[in-house]
Amino acid sequence: MKPDDFIHHRPFLIAVTGGICSGKSTVSKWFDKNGFVVFSADKIAHFILDYPNVIAKLRDKFGDEIIRNKKVNRKKLGEIVFGNPENLKFLNGLLHPKIRAEMQKIIDFYYFKSDRPEYLVFEIPLLFENGLEKSFDLSINVYADKNKQIQRLRKRDHLSATEAEKRISAQMSSETKMKKADVNIVNNGTRKNLYSQLEKIVASLADYNYKKVVHLTHIN
Repeated sequence: MKPDDFIHHRPFLIAVTGGICSGKSTVSKWFDKNGFVVFSADKIAHFILDYPNVIAKLRDKFGDEIIRNKKVNRKKLGEIVFGNPENLKFLNGLLHPKIRAEMQKIIDFYYFKSDRPEYLVFEIPLLFENGLEKSFDLSINVYADKNKQIQRLRKRDHLSATEAEKRISAQMSSETKMKKADVNIVNNGTRKNLYSQLEKIVASLADYNYKKVVHLTHIN
């Protein structure tokens, strides 16, 4: 039997995404504080960067300069891959299948648990870029206008306006993400306004149907 023959024996799968500095992490923290079980694809990626075979492959590709105290120096790695399509493609090819596999392990763990949570929330920055929305019942996109993104990114990463805009422009456009998402949240204002939108979404979760989701390891 296929897993989705038992579709209601698994948690309802929610993916939170959005552009850089849109506020998706703030949204994920809100879900966590309100009793939802939440996982972060970025945190899973950081965990995977400690795999000995991953460290070895990155050292072979980029040299010893990316290793510090026997671990990957994420800041240095980012400098090497950002703006270099070939290096970024290599990194994504190495990490993304492992990230998908780890997320699927989490979902499988909760599948038939008698005390399984009603919902699982995953924060996934590159949800649409990697076609992962097919593996979730509901996709929530957090939108912020470009000026807000630039302002927040400059403050967070101490970048120039030009550098911040370059990073934003390298991503899928906010407009495209909005079209692909099941639900959109606008995060241009106050936390109170953001939380109010989230409360309305949670209140209406019962209105959304389970989908016949695609196993994450089956996505290329």
